[in-house]
Amino acid sequence: MDGTAPLEALENGVDHGLDRNILILYASETGTAQDVAERIGRECIELRLHCRVLSMDIYPLDLLIDEPLVLFVCSTTGNGAEPKSMSRLWQTLLRSDLPEDLLDEMQFAVFGLGDSGYERFNWAAKKLQRRLLVLGGRELVKRGDGDEQDFYGCVHSLVVLSNPRVCFFNEFVPSIDSALDPWLSGLLGVLKTILPGWSETVPPTTDTNLPPSRVQVVAQNDIDALAEKVQSVDLDISSTREPSGRIPVTLTQNDRITRKDWFQDVRHVELESDQELRYEPGDVAVLYPSNDPADVDWLISRMGWASVADQSFTFPLNNPDWPLSIPLPVRCTLRSLLENYLHVTAVPRRSFFTWIQHFASDEREKEKLVDFCSKEGQEDLFAYTTRPRRTILEVLSDFKSVVIPLDYIVDVFPPIRPRSFSIASSAKAHPRQIHLCIAIVRYRSLLLKAPRKGLCTSWLANLTPGTRLRIGLEKGMMRLPEDRSKPVIMIGPGTGVAPLRAMAEERARDGAKENTLYFGCRSISADCHYHQDWKALEEKGTLRCRIAASRDQERKIYVQNLLDEDSHIIANLLALNGGYVYICGSSNQMPKAVRKAIVGALATQDGWDEDRCVKYVQSMEDEGRWSEECWS
Repeated sequence: MDGTAPLEALENGVDHGLDRNILILYASETGTAQDVAERIGRECIELRLHCRVLSMDIYPLDLLIDEPLVLFVCSTTGNGAEPKSMSRLWQTLLRSDLPEDLLDEMQFAVFGLGDSGYERFNWAAKKLQRRLLVLGGRELVKRGDGDEQDFYGCVHSLVVLSNPRVCFFNEFVPSIDSALDPWLSGLLGVLKTILPGWSETVPPTTDTNLPPSRVQVVAQNDIDALAEKVQSVDLDISSTREPSGRIPVTLTQNDRITRKDWFQDVRHVELESDQELRYEPGDVAVLYPSNDPADVDWLISRMGWASVADQSFTFPLNNPDWPLSIPLPVRCTLRSLLENYLHVTAVPRRSFFTWIQHFASDEREKEKLVDFCSKEGQEDLFAYTTRPRRTILEVLSDFKSVVIPLDYIVDVFPPIRPRSFSIASSAKAHPRQIHLCIAIVRYRSLLLKAPRKGLCTSWLANLTPGTRLRIGLEKGMMRLPEDRSKPVIMIGPGTGVAPLRAMAEERARDGAKENTLYFGCRSISADCHYHQDWKALEEKGTLRCRIAASRDQERKIYVQNLLDEDSHIIANLLALNGGYVYICGSSNQMPKAVRKAIVGALATQDGWDEDRCVKYVQSMEDEGRWSEECWS
């Protein structure tokens, strides 16, 4: 059941006595789902609805049964997995002892964000929708599906998208307005029908309706006077504290591993701890980057904040029903906030312009900003920001009359989100170290003179050995088989090879010999990452390595071509010996091509037609023998 029409929901017993309370729950890895949830929340507030916007991982689940109206916004990570922040809610909803009428008092709607390049497009949203219906929930509008592959829903960018496990130079950033706008319009139409007193709401939104700020920015010398108000804010919410569990490490190596004259700078990074580290192949390291101090200095000067930049501030919430999802310190200087917590060089989303239209004093600038926020102005906004990769600082340089009040900086500027990288080492081989394989993002836009650069990788590229850092460790979605005799097939072009290096090292330490790696690069001499490592493991007899160097000959060769060549070997390893497949890298065409090649390999067996081969691959996924860590 992929959705129910609004009228059908109304005919099936919508309660016209509902109050005007709406709960919006989101699950986000990269911030896009949160951005969508907050936009929905702002539109609801403008219509005088009482709206709570919360991340799924901080919402008290025991209260869900009493919620009359809930909007769910969730992304899908990897090949069909839910975001980490959704896991607790999802596992609770899956309990077998829940009655089928548990949520019969709830009306709900679901909007999903995903990438149709994956087999399991928007899987998390689809699973959630179906489960809510099974538990008796009544759907207000058909599920909305935001697709990163849609022409108007994707643009060239550096981001971490549906897969949070790797940072990379990516060609798409979600801009899902083409799906969100009609879905939200339909939702508001249904709410007008079912909620009381709609005629008493405010007129349609105008640029004069400035929503309240999320926080107050209170100077240190004002804190005593506002102590009672500050103490009334629930500071136990995780989003208002520095996250715990960060591990102190020292950067010991930051070496370029691509040829010096090669167009792409890829780094091998080593981090060392004073103690032994506990992680497994497939796990990820979480880095916490900072803005370039020069960029922060420019912003402080541009906004006229120089006199208060180094003053200490605290940040009490204005509305506890809408807590922050990012960790803010209880107290810090404005300069520290801008350097370490707010992404001042991001390519702005539509919500950025929704805010700054209120702060432009020049009428012509205000008119243009209002147009950027309109449905009719989206093509102009796309051409101005997303196509050339124009940053927030460049926008503020163009719109010179915009002056952002301090209280609104957390609303206007997106947060700096931690970046997750697949670990490229085995803890058994390197007990106190973590290795990373990272492509430095630096490129030129055809439409702007200044080079474009990625926040995290530019920060990382400038770090020197001896630098002390604090990192996080998180469980990944890929796991090696417990039975070490099972064959493992690893497929990873480019920096996608990072977690596969960890697996190869681990399997070698465990004495597992049935390991095959298909690695893709452009040239053996330029970007064949860890070539000497593969040779060493081959000499030990623990790895069979096949390299597809696509540009080293006239006919381009990719990993799927090598799979075709090895079809009988592949079929034997998978169908006869219960092997495992791990695919890491770009989701542009590679995963589909690899899947097709493996289906073709299975078809070389007697009596296996295409339908049987496809079903066998699906069964491998269901059994956990097929894992994908890919990005758009």
